[in-house]
Amino acid sequence: MSGRFDGKVVLVTGGGTGIGRAIATAFLAEGAKVAVTGRRAEPLQALAKEYKGRVLPISADVTKAADRKRAVETVARDFGRLDILVNNAGVFLWKPLLETTDEEIEQIYAANTLGLISLTREALPHLQRTKGNIVNVSTVAASAVMAPTSIYSSSKAAVDHFTRLLAAEVGGHGIRVNAVAPGLTETDMAAGFLSDPNTKKAMEAQTPLGRIGTSEDMARVALFLASPDAGWVTGQIVQASGGIML
Repeated sequence: MSGRFDGKVVLVTGGGTGIGRAIATAFLAEGAKVAVTGRRAEPLQALAKEYKGRVLPISADVTKAADRKRAVETVARDFGRLDILVNNAGVFLWKPLLETTDEEIEQIYAANTLGLISLTREALPHLQRTKGNIVNVSTVAASAVMAPTSIYSSSKAAVDHFTRLLAAEVGGHGIRVNAVAPGLTETDMAAGFLSDPNTKKAMEAQTPLGRIGTSEDMARVALFLASPDAGWVTGQIVQASGGIML
């Protein structure tokens, strides 16, 4: 434990599994108290049991206005402050546009874009008081053409631009806003894609650093962006992809 985030309170959405859990545990390892949200209570409770007294589990769906408001209010009430917001919760869709339904499109945008923006709005008054910062979790697909991900990628492209716009808007309040854009990462979301050994080898061969990313790789970038080391960094989308987009 380095203590880099001693006394800080962090809210990580989608913090029960995958990249969100790795980010949450990384903050915990460096001294922070962490609130984690998610739709499934079990992984949140498991994390809270592992870090007794330092994890606040909140069952909440970022697509629901009441849940977003309750999550932020619960953090402020139980932990007394909010220093860092990590907008990690999201939904993936690999499907051609012609095969999508209105319900699927609405679900992707509700989770990846609208929910993220609205929850950020709820958190801003608290972040103004602490001169905190925001780290959004995007994707390299937001700036690349990857068929068939038109709905998913465009929802994340909106997150990238929102990151830059909000950084300009709230910088005067001492709030920094950045994003980490993961490449292909070993998570449950990518398990189906990576289950084919040939596909995995091909992706590794296309990556200059020669491997698939891990959740811990993404967590280290997120912590850097949230740390004082990045105190002069705002409005940036930092790709964590092993160089696959070079």
